[in-house]
Amino acid sequence: MKRPDPISLFFPLIPAIFFALLMGAPLLALLYEPMVSLIETQYPITSVLDYPFVNKRPLGQYYLFIKTPEGPDKLIITFKDFGIIPNTIIIATIVTILATIIGTLAALITSSYYFPGRDLIRIVMMLPLLYTPFVNAFVVYNLFGKDSGILGAITAQLFGVSVYFQGIAGVILAQTLMFWPIVYVNAFSSMVQIDPSLKEQAENLGARGITLHRTVTLPLALPGISAGAALVFIFSMEDLAAPIAFRVDSVMSRWIVNEILASSDVTTISIETFILALILISSASLWFIAVKKYLSLRQYAMMQKGGIRERRLEEPGRIAKIAIYLVLIPWVIISISPQIGVVVYAFSERWISTLPEGVTLEHMKSILSDTRVINAFRNSVTYAIIASILSLGIAVTTSYTVERLKTRFSEALDVTATIPIALPGLALALGILILFSTRYTKNTLLDPYEFPAIFLVLAYAVRKSPFTTRAAYAGLKHLHKSLEEAAMNLGARQVRVIRDVTLPLIGINLLGGVLLTFVYSVTEVSTSITIGGLNREYSPITYIIYDYVTGGYGGGAFVHLASAIVVLLMALQIIAITAVNIALKQRYAFIGV
Repeated sequence: MKRPDPISLFFPLIPAIFFALLMGAPLLALLYEPMVSLIETQYPITSVLDYPFVNKRPLGQYYLFIKTPEGPDKLIITFKDFGIIPNTIIIATIVTILATIIGTLAALITSSYYFPGRDLIRIVMMLPLLYTPFVNAFVVYNLFGKDSGILGAITAQLFGVSVYFQGIAGVILAQTLMFWPIVYVNAFSSMVQIDPSLKEQAENLGARGITLHRTVTLPLALPGISAGAALVFIFSMEDLAAPIAFRVDSVMSRWIVNEILASSDVTTISIETFILALILISSASLWFIAVKKYLSLRQYAMMQKGGIRERRLEEPGRIAKIAIYLVLIPWVIISISPQIGVVVYAFSERWISTLPEGVTLEHMKSILSDTRVINAFRNSVTYAIIASILSLGIAVTTSYTVERLKTRFSEALDVTATIPIALPGLALALGILILFSTRYTKNTLLDPYEFPAIFLVLAYAVRKSPFTTRAAYAGLKHLHKSLEEAAMNLGARQVRVIRDVTLPLIGINLLGGVLLTFVYSVTEVSTSITIGGLNREYSPITYIIYDYVTGGYGGGAFVHLASAIVVLLMALQIIAITAVNIALKQRYAFIGV
């Protein structure tokens, strides 16, 4: 093979410089700024160990039982307030445990057993992954967070006690419903790729049922389960929707966003905010590293090469089949209730009591005639298109470096290009503000307080590029090198081979990745409402949704209007994901943040 053209040596530099400037530098600035501030002001760092950051005497109760002279008694499940920092970690830990248990069991059942309606249930389980910014949490609140909700009404009829969730307990419930499918998708993907011969050998040795799954299926599916759990932990820590819906301000995400949006420039942001952002990204990074380290200590090998033969699904007995239906069907209905509720909110006149009232198109007409909403949609689509183009360049150079050039830095570059999907957007947004809010950039195009559009595009490109990169990498893995080598043997330089051979042959993969990057850039939340909220002329659509739901704190017509916007975003996601599945001819696609 001919030596590579000199220009191909620049391929590793492009993504390296991109991530160094737009991910590494902001995070270093986030580390540097609080250290300098603490030294210069001699500010006591122990202040974050006092109220409201840490409550040495937790406030509130785990539950309240209220006897009412008229009507049913009330059992309100809440949770003690331990302070902003402990609350965030406690919520994320509990949500991760619950989501992992539920997602793993659902994946185990649907990947190992055949029963009528299995495929339909499996598809419906994916619906909670349709991203519905903020509004789905308000639906959970409406259903399970007040005595007039469906849960309260049912328990009042059955037991004479209205049971519902409030405060931190409500946040845990809402986030569990929102995030468990992430574990399910990753666990299911791992389980269906297990070599059937391994299970058959275990069965020949006498393993059956629970023993088989405990000793073979679950250990081999651990990479997918752990990856899903790590994402859930990180997403929970920076989630804003559930805390807003259940009126919980004592979490790190709410504090950071409120501080940024209230600031006139970066110097007015409190030192505590920087420290909280560091804790946020440190917790996420340590969790991510711990999972990766744990998995690296274990071996996950398959017996068979050249593809896995078709899996053999077990047929459960009648009692087991009834048990599956009794568990899965109610849980699936509960899980998709937020997505159904979003549509109900968008087309109902009001939803104050247990059930919605009236049907109307007024909410949809209102947003379609609102110049602010139209401008925000235009902004989001524009930002997402530019970010997708940037991510395409990063994906091609990164994947080609990792899969074809195989330099000594390829593995590090591969990890760097994947990390952004688990990077807390709030920390990245604050780092960008620190890095670019200087006296040299003030009132210029590089001032995020004046022209946030540039930084939104760059943040989207960084955070959502892994979708395109992994798609490009998968395409290269399936493209045999001999095709490129043949072109080189005919005299084509490597750059021309990439342009005329490699890129056309992996074009479908690139298209699928770009579509996912586009749709998840449009629905991105954390950087959209922080950086995007600094100048409303440049605000993306998710900031408008945030503005609606916080403007009335979830009351009145605000949520109805926000729901109408979210319905349009759901339609966009469905179209894009369907196009990806058709283009890539794959049965499953990761749907995430």
